[in-house]
Amino acid sequence: MVITKIQAATDVKIITRLAAYIRVSSDSDDQIHSFSAQYRYYNNIAANSTDTILIDIYADEGITGTCTDKRDEFNRMMNDARKHKFDRVIVKSVTRFARNTKDCLEAVRELKQLGISVYFEENNIDTNKTEGETLITLLGMVAQNESLSISKNMRWGIQKRMQNGTYINCSSAYGYRYEDRKHLVDEPAADTVRRIFSDYLSGSGVKEIAEALEEETGETWHATKIRYILGNERYIGDSMFQKKYNTETLPFRKKRNRGELPRYYVEGTQEPIINRETFNAVQELLKQRENNNPQGHQYIFTKKIVCSHCGHSFKRVVIKGVVYWVCNYHNKNSKNCPMKPIPETAIQDAYIRMFNKLKRFGQEIISPAVSQLEDLIMKKQCGNQQILISRGELTAAREKMNQITRLHSNGILSDDIYNAQKKEIEAKIMRLKELMTAACDTDRIISTLDKLSDLMDILDEHEVMAEFDEAMFGLTIEKITALSENEIMFRLIGDVEFKETIERR
Repeated sequence: MVITKIQAATDVKIITRLAAYIRVSSDSDDQIHSFSAQYRYYNNIAANSTDTILIDIYADEGITGTCTDKRDEFNRMMNDARKHKFDRVIVKSVTRFARNTKDCLEAVRELKQLGISVYFEENNIDTNKTEGETLITLLGMVAQNESLSISKNMRWGIQKRMQNGTYINCSSAYGYRYEDRKHLVDEPAADTVRRIFSDYLSGSGVKEIAEALEEETGETWHATKIRYILGNERYIGDSMFQKKYNTETLPFRKKRNRGELPRYYVEGTQEPIINRETFNAVQELLKQRENNNPQGHQYIFTKKIVCSHCGHSFKRVVIKGVVYWVCNYHNKNSKNCPMKPIPETAIQDAYIRMFNKLKRFGQEIISPAVSQLEDLIMKKQCGNQQILISRGELTAAREKMNQITRLHSNGILSDDIYNAQKKEIEAKIMRLKELMTAACDTDRIISTLDKLSDLMDILDEHEVMAEFDEAMFGLTIEKITALSENEIMFRLIGDVEFKETIERR
Protein backbone atom coordinates (compact mmCIF):
# COMPACT_ATOMS: atom_id res chain seq x y z
CA MET A 1 0.00 0.00 0.00
CA VAL A 2 1.43 3.37 -1.02
CA ILE A 3 0.27 6.39 0.91
CA THR A 4 1.10 9.85 -0.39
CA LYS A 5 0.56 12.83 1.86
CA ILE A 6 -0.87 15.85 0.10
CA GLN A 7 0.04 18.99 2.00
CA ALA A 8 -2.74 21.44 2.91
CA ALA A 9 -2.72 24.53 0.79
CA THR A 10 -1.49 27.56 2.67
CA ASP A 11 -2.61 30.16 0.19
CA VAL A 12 -6.30 29.24 -0.09
CA LYS A 13 -8.29 32.43 0.01
CA ILE A 14 -11.47 32.29 2.06
CA ILE A 15 -14.19 34.54 0.68
CA THR A 16 -16.81 35.74 3.14
CA ARG A 17 -20.29 36.18 1.70
CA LEU A 18 -21.64 39.31 3.36
CA ALA A 19 -25.20 40.49 3.89
CA ALA A 20 -26.05 43.95 5.19
CA TYR A 21 -29.21 44.89 7.08
CA ILE A 22 -30.53 48.46 7.08
CA ARG A 23 -33.48 49.96 8.90
CA VAL A 24 -34.62 53.56 9.15
CA SER A 25 -37.41 54.16 11.62
CA SER A 26 -39.37 57.02 10.08
CA ASP A 27 -40.42 58.37 6.71
CA SER A 28 -38.82 61.79 7.12
CA ASP A 29 -36.52 63.16 4.39
CA ASP A 30 -33.45 63.02 6.66
CA GLN A 31 -34.03 59.34 7.32
CA ILE A 32 -34.43 58.60 3.62
CA HIS A 33 -31.09 60.28 2.96
CA SER A 34 -29.58 58.13 5.71
CA PHE A 35 -31.15 55.13 4.00
CA SER A 36 -29.37 55.90 0.72
CA ALA A 37 -26.12 56.68 2.52
CA GLN A 38 -26.16 53.25 4.15
CA TYR A 39 -26.69 51.63 0.76
CA ARG A 40 -23.58 53.42 -0.56
CA TYR A 41 -21.59 52.56 2.53
CA TYR A 42 -22.13 48.80 2.40
CA ASN A 43 -21.58 48.67 -1.35
CA ASN A 44 -18.24 50.41 -0.83
CA ILE A 45 -17.21 47.94 1.90
CA ALA A 46 -17.55 45.04 -0.51
CA ALA A 47 -16.02 46.93 -3.42
CA ASN A 48 -12.88 47.76 -1.40
CA SER A 49 -12.39 44.27 0.04
CA THR A 50 -10.48 41.40 -1.55
CA ASP A 51 -11.95 38.67 0.67
CA THR A 52 -15.59 39.80 0.93
CA ILE A 53 -18.43 39.77 -1.55
CA LEU A 54 -21.74 41.47 -0.90
CA ILE A 55 -24.58 39.00 -1.49
CA ASP A 56 -27.52 41.28 -0.74
CA ILE A 57 -28.63 44.35 1.16
CA TYR A 58 -31.84 43.94 3.17
CA ALA A 59 -33.47 47.27 3.82
CA ASP A 60 -36.62 48.06 5.76
CA GLU A 61 -37.79 51.60 5.25
CA GLY A 62 -40.02 53.73 7.44
CA ILE A 63 -41.10 51.09 9.99
CA THR A 64 -40.49 50.35 13.63
CA GLY A 65 -37.82 48.08 15.05
CA THR A 66 -39.83 47.04 18.09
CA CYS A 67 -41.24 43.94 16.43
CA THR A 68 -40.06 41.77 13.52
CA ASP A 69 -43.56 40.79 12.36
CA LYS A 70 -43.93 43.58 9.78
CA ARG A 71 -40.29 43.93 8.71
CA ASP A 72 -40.46 42.28 5.30
CA GLU A 73 -36.79 42.67 4.47
CA PHE A 74 -35.67 41.42 7.90
CA ASN A 75 -37.83 38.35 7.43
CA ARG A 76 -36.46 37.90 3.89
CA MET A 77 -32.94 38.04 5.33
CA MET A 78 -33.76 35.34 7.88
CA ASN A 79 -35.30 33.15 5.17
CA ASP A 80 -32.18 33.57 3.00
CA ALA A 81 -30.01 32.73 6.01
CA ARG A 82 -31.86 29.43 6.37
CA LYS A 83 -30.92 28.74 2.75
CA HIS A 84 -27.25 29.52 3.61
CA LYS A 85 -26.99 32.30 1.06
CA PHE A 86 -24.43 34.26 3.14
CA ASP A 87 -21.88 33.77 5.96
CA ARG A 88 -22.01 37.06 7.84
CA VAL A 89 -24.45 39.89 8.56
CA ILE A 90 -23.30 43.44 9.16
CA VAL A 91 -25.59 46.02 10.74
CA LYS A 92 -25.03 49.52 12.06
CA SER A 93 -26.13 48.89 15.65
CA VAL A 94 -28.26 46.75 17.93
CA THR A 95 -31.00 49.39 17.85
CA ARG A 96 -31.11 49.17 14.04
CA PHE A 97 -31.41 45.39 14.27
CA ALA A 98 -34.16 45.31 16.92
CA ARG A 99 -35.38 47.27 19.91
CA ASN A 100 -36.94 44.20 21.40
CA THR A 101 -34.45 42.09 23.35
CA LYS A 102 -36.36 38.86 22.81
CA ASP A 103 -36.58 39.23 19.01
CA CYS A 104 -32.94 40.34 18.81
CA LEU A 105 -31.60 37.36 20.74
CA GLU A 106 -33.83 34.87 18.94
CA ALA A 107 -32.59 36.09 15.55
CA VAL A 108 -28.92 36.17 16.63
CA ARG A 109 -29.12 32.69 18.15
CA GLU A 110 -30.75 31.24 15.04
CA LEU A 111 -28.12 32.85 12.81
CA LYS A 112 -25.38 31.49 15.04
CA GLN A 113 -26.84 27.98 14.83
CA LEU A 114 -26.81 28.35 11.05
CA GLY A 115 -23.11 29.24 11.20
CA ILE A 116 -23.71 32.90 10.39
CA SER A 117 -22.08 35.64 12.46
CA VAL A 118 -23.48 39.12 13.08
CA TYR A 119 -21.35 42.23 13.47
CA PHE A 120 -22.82 45.37 15.06
CA GLU A 121 -20.53 48.19 13.96
CA GLU A 122 -21.29 50.99 16.43
CA ASN A 123 -21.33 48.60 19.39
CA ASN A 124 -18.26 46.70 18.12
CA ILE A 125 -20.02 43.42 18.89
CA ASP A 126 -19.16 40.30 16.92
CA THR A 127 -21.24 37.20 17.69
CA ASN A 128 -18.22 35.09 16.73
CA LYS A 129 -16.82 36.11 20.10
CA THR A 130 -18.10 34.41 23.26
CA GLU A 131 -19.01 37.62 25.05
CA GLY A 132 -21.14 38.85 22.16
CA GLU A 133 -24.51 37.56 23.34
CA THR A 134 -24.09 38.98 26.84
CA LEU A 135 -23.35 42.43 25.41
CA ILE A 136 -26.28 42.16 23.02
CA THR A 137 -28.59 41.34 25.92
CA LEU A 138 -27.47 44.39 27.88
CA LEU A 139 -27.62 46.74 24.92
CA GLY A 140 -30.91 45.26 23.78
CA MET A 141 -32.42 45.91 27.19
CA VAL A 142 -31.20 49.51 27.07
CA ALA A 143 -32.63 49.90 23.57
CA GLN A 144 -35.92 48.34 24.66
CA ASN A 145 -36.23 50.74 27.62
CA GLU A 146 -35.41 53.62 25.27
CA SER A 147 -38.13 52.51 22.87
CA LEU A 148 -40.67 52.19 25.69
CA SER A 149 -39.78 55.68 26.95
CA ILE A 150 -40.07 57.20 23.47
CA SER A 151 -43.38 55.43 22.91
CA LYS A 152 -44.75 56.64 26.25
CA ASN A 153 -43.82 60.25 25.46
CA MET A 154 -45.37 59.99 21.99
CA ARG A 155 -48.60 58.55 23.40
CA TRP A 156 -48.78 61.37 25.96
CA GLY A 157 -48.39 63.97 23.21
CA ILE A 158 -51.01 62.32 21.01
CA GLN A 159 -53.41 62.09 23.97
CA LYS A 160 -53.06 65.80 24.65
CA ARG A 161 -53.70 66.70 21.01
CA MET A 162 -56.80 64.49 21.01
CA GLN A 163 -58.10 66.25 24.12
CA ASN A 164 -57.72 69.74 22.66
CA GLY A 165 -58.91 68.73 19.16
CA THR A 166 -55.62 69.45 17.35
CA TYR A 167 -54.70 65.83 16.63
CA ILE A 168 -54.41 64.96 12.93
CA ASN A 169 -54.64 61.35 11.84
CA CYS A 170 -52.28 60.97 8.88
CA SER A 171 -54.18 57.91 7.66
CA SER A 172 -56.96 58.92 5.28
CA ALA A 173 -60.22 57.02 4.91
CA TYR A 174 -61.09 55.67 1.47
CA GLY A 175 -62.34 58.64 -0.56
CA TYR A 176 -59.87 61.09 0.96
CA ARG A 177 -56.20 61.86 0.38
CA TYR A 178 -53.78 63.34 2.92
CA GLU A 179 -52.06 66.48 1.69
CA ASP A 180 -50.49 69.44 3.54
CA ARG A 181 -51.74 68.08 6.88
CA LYS A 182 -55.32 68.01 5.60
CA HIS A 183 -57.72 65.26 4.47
CA LEU A 184 -58.97 66.33 1.05
CA VAL A 185 -61.82 64.75 -0.92
CA ASP A 186 -60.34 62.40 -3.52
CA GLU A 187 -62.44 61.81 -6.63
CA PRO A 188 -63.50 59.36 -8.09
CA ALA A 189 -63.06 57.31 -4.88
CA ALA A 190 -65.36 59.74 -3.08
CA ASP A 191 -68.02 59.13 -5.72
CA THR A 192 -67.75 55.39 -5.01
CA VAL A 193 -68.42 56.16 -1.32
CA ARG A 194 -71.54 58.14 -2.27
CA ARG A 195 -72.70 55.25 -4.42
CA ILE A 196 -72.19 52.76 -1.56
CA PHE A 197 -74.41 54.83 0.73
CA SER A 198 -77.01 55.32 -2.02
CA ASP A 199 -77.11 51.62 -2.97
CA TYR A 200 -77.47 50.57 0.65
CA LEU A 201 -80.40 52.94 1.18
CA SER A 202 -81.92 51.59 -2.04
CA GLY A 203 -82.05 48.08 -0.58
CA SER A 204 -78.74 46.46 -1.57
CA GLY A 205 -76.86 44.45 1.07
CA VAL A 206 -73.18 44.85 1.90
CA LYS A 207 -72.21 41.64 0.09
CA GLU A 208 -74.23 42.60 -2.98
CA ILE A 209 -72.53 46.02 -3.11
CA ALA A 210 -69.07 44.45 -2.69
CA GLU A 211 -69.70 41.94 -5.49
CA ALA A 212 -70.98 44.64 -7.84
CA LEU A 213 -67.91 46.83 -7.22
CA GLU A 214 -65.56 43.89 -7.75
CA GLU A 215 -67.23 43.05 -11.06
CA GLU A 216 -67.11 46.65 -12.30
CA THR A 217 -63.64 47.67 -11.09
CA GLY A 218 -61.72 44.39 -11.04
CA GLU A 219 -60.48 45.34 -7.56
CA THR A 220 -60.98 43.31 -4.38
CA TRP A 221 -63.90 44.46 -2.25
CA HIS A 222 -65.05 42.70 0.92
CA ALA A 223 -68.41 42.99 2.68
CA THR A 224 -66.51 43.97 5.84
CA LYS A 225 -65.00 46.97 4.04
CA ILE A 226 -68.43 48.10 2.81
CA ARG A 227 -69.80 47.75 6.35
CA TYR A 228 -66.89 49.79 7.74
CA ILE A 229 -67.43 52.58 5.19
CA LEU A 230 -71.15 52.75 5.98
CA GLY A 231 -70.43 53.24 9.69
CA ASN A 232 -67.45 55.59 9.41
CA GLU A 233 -68.15 59.05 10.83
CA ARG A 234 -65.34 60.56 8.76
CA TYR A 235 -67.65 60.73 5.75
CA ILE A 236 -69.76 63.41 7.46
CA GLY A 237 -66.59 65.38 8.25
CA ASP A 238 -66.10 64.21 11.86
CA SER A 239 -63.50 61.96 13.52
CA MET A 240 -63.64 59.58 16.44
CA PHE A 241 -60.13 59.34 17.86
CA GLN A 242 -58.63 56.44 19.79
CA LYS A 243 -60.86 53.69 18.39
CA LYS A 244 -57.75 51.55 18.78
CA TYR A 245 -54.69 51.85 21.00
CA ASN A 246 -51.22 50.37 21.33
CA THR A 247 -50.28 48.26 24.34
CA GLU A 248 -47.63 49.71 26.65
CA THR A 249 -45.33 46.68 26.65
CA LEU A 250 -43.19 45.20 23.91
CA PRO A 251 -43.92 43.96 21.40
CA PHE A 252 -46.47 46.74 20.88
CA ARG A 253 -49.86 45.42 19.74
CA LYS A 254 -52.79 47.41 18.42
CA LYS A 255 -56.07 46.62 20.20
CA ARG A 256 -59.62 47.79 19.74
CA ASN A 257 -60.61 50.26 22.46
CA ARG A 258 -63.51 48.68 24.35
CA GLY A 259 -63.56 51.29 27.07
CA GLU A 260 -60.04 50.77 28.40
CA LEU A 261 -59.17 54.34 27.30
CA PRO A 262 -61.29 57.43 26.58
CA ARG A 263 -62.36 58.19 23.00
CA TYR A 264 -62.66 61.69 21.52
CA TYR A 265 -65.32 62.72 18.98
CA VAL A 266 -64.28 65.85 17.05
CA GLU A 267 -66.59 67.55 14.56
CA GLY A 268 -65.49 69.24 11.35
CA THR A 269 -62.08 67.61 10.94
CA GLN A 270 -62.43 67.37 7.14
CA GLU A 271 -64.79 68.17 4.29
CA PRO A 272 -67.81 65.82 4.33
CA ILE A 273 -68.56 63.44 1.46
CA ILE A 274 -71.97 62.34 2.81
CA ASN A 275 -74.57 64.65 4.35
CA ARG A 276 -75.69 63.95 7.91
CA GLU A 277 -79.26 63.07 6.95
CA THR A 278 -78.07 60.30 4.61
CA PHE A 279 -75.53 59.05 7.13
CA ASN A 280 -78.08 58.91 9.98
CA ALA A 281 -80.59 57.13 7.73
CA VAL A 282 -77.96 54.50 6.89
CA GLN A 283 -77.15 53.99 10.60
CA GLU A 284 -80.83 53.36 11.34
CA LEU A 285 -81.11 50.93 8.43
CA LEU A 286 -77.95 49.11 9.56
CA LYS A 287 -79.43 48.58 13.02
CA GLN A 288 -82.76 47.49 11.58
CA ARG A 289 -81.23 44.95 9.19
CA GLU A 290 -78.75 43.59 11.70
CA ASN A 291 -81.47 43.15 14.31
CA ASN A 292 -83.96 41.60 11.91
CA ASN A 293 -82.80 40.22 8.57
CA PRO A 294 -79.49 41.61 7.27
CA GLN A 295 -79.83 39.72 4.02
CA GLY A 296 -82.80 41.87 2.94
CA HIS A 297 -85.72 39.41 2.98
CA GLN A 298 -83.54 36.55 1.69
CA TYR A 299 -83.16 33.60 4.05
CA ILE A 300 -79.72 33.54 5.61
CA PHE A 301 -78.84 30.01 4.37
CA THR A 302 -80.16 30.50 0.81
CA LYS A 303 -77.46 29.49 -1.74
CA LYS A 304 -75.09 28.81 1.16
CA ILE A 305 -75.56 25.06 1.76
CA VAL A 306 -74.35 22.46 -0.76
CA CYS A 307 -74.86 18.69 -0.64
CA SER A 308 -71.63 16.66 -0.59
CA HIS A 309 -73.37 13.67 -2.20
CA CYS A 310 -74.92 15.19 -5.31
CA GLY A 311 -73.64 18.78 -5.39
CA HIS A 312 -77.11 20.37 -5.36
CA SER A 313 -77.94 23.34 -3.16
CA PHE A 314 -80.30 23.20 -0.19
CA LYS A 315 -83.71 24.82 0.04
CA ARG A 316 -85.81 25.89 3.02
CA VAL A 317 -88.86 23.81 3.89
CA VAL A 318 -91.28 23.82 6.81
CA ILE A 319 -92.40 20.41 8.13
CA LYS A 320 -95.02 20.36 10.89
CA GLY A 321 -94.09 23.88 11.93
CA VAL A 322 -90.34 23.18 12.08
CA VAL A 323 -87.92 24.84 9.63
CA TYR A 324 -85.55 22.44 7.82
CA TRP A 325 -82.97 22.79 5.07
CA VAL A 326 -83.04 19.98 2.56
CA CYS A 327 -81.10 18.99 -0.58
CA ASN A 328 -83.08 20.06 -3.66
CA TYR A 329 -82.38 16.77 -5.44
CA HIS A 330 -83.48 14.75 -2.40
CA ASN A 331 -86.56 16.94 -2.02
CA LYS A 332 -87.73 16.11 -5.55
CA ASN A 333 -87.29 12.39 -4.95
CA SER A 334 -85.72 10.86 -1.83
CA LYS A 335 -84.23 8.10 -4.02
CA ASN A 336 -82.16 10.68 -5.90
CA CYS A 337 -79.94 11.51 -2.93
CA PRO A 338 -79.55 9.95 0.55
CA MET A 339 -79.03 13.32 2.30
CA LYS A 340 -81.80 13.89 4.85
CA PRO A 341 -83.18 17.29 5.96
CA ILE A 342 -81.29 19.20 8.67
CA PRO A 343 -83.12 21.43 11.19
CA GLU A 344 -82.31 25.12 10.79
CA THR A 345 -81.76 25.48 14.56
CA ALA A 346 -79.15 22.68 14.44
CA ILE A 347 -77.19 24.56 11.74
CA GLN A 348 -77.39 27.76 13.78
CA ASP A 349 -76.17 25.98 16.92
CA ALA A 350 -73.28 24.43 14.98
CA TYR A 351 -72.25 27.88 13.75
CA ILE A 352 -72.35 29.30 17.30
CA ARG A 353 -70.09 26.48 18.55
CA MET A 354 -67.68 26.94 15.66
CA PHE A 355 -67.56 30.74 16.09
CA ASN A 356 -66.88 30.50 19.83
CA LYS A 357 -64.09 27.98 19.28
CA LEU A 358 -62.52 30.40 16.82
CA LYS A 359 -63.04 33.28 19.23
CA ARG A 360 -61.13 31.34 21.88
CA PHE A 361 -58.46 29.65 19.76
CA GLY A 362 -58.46 31.83 16.62
CA GLN A 363 -54.93 33.14 17.06
CA GLU A 364 -53.50 29.63 17.40
CA ILE A 365 -55.57 28.31 14.49
CA ILE A 366 -55.39 31.12 11.94
CA SER A 367 -52.01 32.75 12.69
CA PRO A 368 -50.01 29.75 11.34
CA ALA A 369 -52.01 29.93 8.10
CA VAL A 370 -51.26 33.65 7.83
CA SER A 371 -47.54 32.99 8.41
CA GLN A 372 -47.50 30.26 5.76
CA LEU A 373 -49.12 32.56 3.21
CA GLU A 374 -46.66 35.34 4.04
CA ASP A 375 -43.75 32.91 3.63
CA LEU A 376 -45.18 31.77 0.29
CA ILE A 377 -45.44 35.35 -0.92
CA MET A 378 -41.86 35.98 0.24
CA LYS A 379 -40.57 32.90 -1.59
CA LYS A 380 -42.27 33.96 -4.79
CA GLN A 381 -40.79 37.42 -4.44
CA CYS A 382 -37.29 36.16 -3.71
CA GLY A 383 -37.32 33.79 -6.66
CA ASN A 384 -38.57 36.25 -9.23
CA GLN A 385 -35.86 37.62 -11.54
CA GLN A 386 -37.90 40.70 -12.38
CA ILE A 387 -38.04 41.65 -8.72
CA LEU A 388 -34.27 41.29 -8.39
CA ILE A 389 -33.79 43.59 -11.39
CA SER A 390 -36.34 46.09 -10.10
CA ARG A 391 -34.77 46.06 -6.65
CA GLY A 392 -31.43 47.06 -8.19
CA GLU A 393 -33.07 49.86 -10.18
CA LEU A 394 -34.88 50.99 -7.03
CA THR A 395 -31.54 51.23 -5.20
CA ALA A 396 -30.09 53.29 -8.06
CA ALA A 397 -33.11 55.62 -8.03
CA ARG A 398 -32.76 56.20 -4.29
CA GLU A 399 -29.05 56.87 -4.80
CA LYS A 400 -29.90 59.45 -7.49
CA MET A 401 -32.38 61.08 -5.11
CA ASN A 402 -29.66 61.35 -2.49
CA GLN A 403 -27.26 62.94 -5.01
CA ILE A 404 -29.63 65.66 -6.18
CA THR A 405 -30.59 66.40 -2.57
CA ARG A 406 -26.91 67.00 -1.71
CA LEU A 407 -26.45 69.19 -4.78
CA HIS A 408 -29.54 71.20 -3.90
CA SER A 409 -28.42 71.58 -0.27
CA ASN A 410 -25.04 72.91 -1.48
CA GLY A 411 -26.70 75.45 -3.75
CA ILE A 412 -25.57 73.77 -6.99
CA LEU A 413 -29.09 72.85 -8.12
CA SER A 414 -31.81 75.50 -8.30
CA ASP A 415 -35.19 74.91 -6.67
CA ASP A 416 -36.90 74.48 -10.06
CA ILE A 417 -34.42 71.90 -11.37
CA TYR A 418 -34.34 70.07 -8.04
CA ASN A 419 -38.14 69.88 -7.78
CA ALA A 420 -38.46 68.69 -11.39
CA GLN A 421 -35.83 65.96 -10.96
CA LYS A 422 -37.22 64.95 -7.58
CA LYS A 423 -40.70 64.57 -9.07
CA GLU A 424 -39.32 62.45 -11.93
CA ILE A 425 -37.35 60.15 -9.58
CA GLU A 426 -40.31 59.78 -7.19
CA ALA A 427 -42.48 58.75 -10.16
CA LYS A 428 -39.85 56.19 -11.21
CA ILE A 429 -39.66 54.78 -7.67
CA MET A 430 -43.45 54.46 -7.63
CA ARG A 431 -43.43 52.65 -11.01
CA LEU A 432 -40.71 50.27 -9.84
CA LYS A 433 -42.64 49.43 -6.68
CA GLU A 434 -45.77 48.77 -8.73
CA LEU A 435 -43.74 46.61 -11.12
CA MET A 436 -42.31 44.59 -8.23
CA THR A 437 -45.81 44.03 -6.89
CA ALA A 438 -47.14 42.99 -10.29
CA ALA A 439 -44.19 40.67 -10.95
CA CYS A 440 -44.87 38.68 -7.83
CA ASP A 441 -47.99 37.05 -9.33
CA THR A 442 -49.38 36.66 -5.85
CA ASP A 443 -52.78 38.35 -6.24
CA ARG A 444 -54.77 35.27 -5.20
CA ILE A 445 -52.54 34.65 -2.20
CA ILE A 446 -52.69 38.30 -1.14
CA SER A 447 -56.49 38.27 -1.51
CA THR A 448 -56.71 35.21 0.75
CA LEU A 449 -54.35 36.87 3.22
CA ASP A 450 -56.57 39.98 3.26
CA LYS A 451 -59.65 37.88 3.96
CA LEU A 452 -57.91 36.06 6.81
CA SER A 453 -56.93 39.43 8.26
CA ASP A 454 -60.57 40.52 8.00
CA LEU A 455 -61.60 37.35 9.82
CA MET A 456 -59.08 38.01 12.59
CA ASP A 457 -60.43 41.57 12.93
CA ILE A 458 -64.01 40.28 13.17
CA LEU A 459 -63.06 37.77 15.87
CA ASP A 460 -61.19 40.48 17.76
CA GLU A 461 -64.06 42.96 17.59
CA HIS A 462 -66.91 40.69 18.73
CA GLU A 463 -67.64 38.90 21.95
CA VAL A 464 -68.50 35.25 22.51
CA MET A 465 -71.78 34.44 20.73
CA ALA A 466 -74.75 33.37 22.85
CA GLU A 467 -77.42 33.50 20.14
CA PHE A 468 -77.19 33.03 16.38
CA ASP A 469 -76.09 36.28 14.73
CA GLU A 470 -77.20 36.52 11.09
CA ALA A 471 -75.03 39.57 10.38
CA MET A 472 -71.93 37.80 11.70
CA PHE A 473 -72.77 34.65 9.72
CA GLY A 474 -73.12 36.69 6.52
CA LEU A 475 -69.74 38.36 7.06
CA THR A 476 -67.78 35.22 7.92
CA ILE A 477 -69.21 32.24 6.01
CA GLU A 478 -68.79 31.64 2.28
CA LYS A 479 -70.27 28.15 2.07
CA ILE A 480 -71.58 25.21 4.09
CA THR A 481 -71.11 21.65 2.85
CA ALA A 482 -73.53 19.09 4.27
CA LEU A 483 -71.35 16.01 4.74
CA SER A 484 -74.18 13.98 6.28
CA GLU A 485 -77.30 14.58 8.33
CA ASN A 486 -74.99 14.61 11.38
CA GLU A 487 -72.02 16.66 10.16
CA ILE A 488 -71.45 19.87 8.20
CA MET A 489 -68.38 21.76 7.00
CA PHE A 490 -68.14 25.55 7.31
CA ARG A 491 -65.91 27.38 4.81
CA LEU A 492 -65.05 30.82 6.13
CA ILE A 493 -63.62 33.84 4.34
CA GLY A 494 -59.96 33.16 3.67
CA ASP A 495 -60.68 29.57 2.58
CA VAL A 496 -60.38 28.03 6.05
CA GLU A 497 -62.72 25.12 6.79
CA PHE A 498 -64.03 23.63 10.04
CA LYS A 499 -66.26 20.63 10.65
CA GLU A 500 -69.06 20.65 13.22
CA THR A 501 -71.47 17.92 14.30
CA ILE A 502 -75.22 18.39 14.09
CA GLU A 503 -76.86 18.26 17.51
CA ARG A 504 -80.65 18.23 17.36
CA ARG A 505 -82.57 20.01 20.07
